[in-house]
Amino acid sequence: MAKKLKKKERTVELIIKLKAKGNKTKQKFWKDIAERLERPRRIMTTVNVEKIGKLRKKYGDKLFIVPGKLLGKGSLSEAVRVAALGFSTKARAEIESNKGKAYALKELVDMDVNSKDVFIVQ
Repeated sequence: MAKKLKKKERTVELIIKLKAKGNKTKQKFWKDIAERLERPRRIMTTVNVEKIGKLRKKYGDKLFIVPGKLLGKGSLSEAVRVAALGFSTKARAEIESNKGKAYALKELVDMDVNSKDVFIVQ
């Protein structure tokens, strides 16, 4: 019989905080992010910096949320604001070298974010 894997405690705490913020602010994107984080790790979202750069050109200055890990393949030409569950060291360095901001999702919960300024990347 297969062993059932558990989520990390800090991820479970983050999911609870995201759902609570969604109920409090009545903004659906908080619950959407929480539901995406509840998925199994084997289908967790991974996004490259290259994709964030393309989305920045298309959608402008939004806060891009990655409910998973941001990887460092590619490069950026403009400053971007990205929030993710995790960053590779190269991805964080690429964002910060272009004067962008890299937020952890747990930091994002404490910030005042409007749903019109958010783009969830998958």
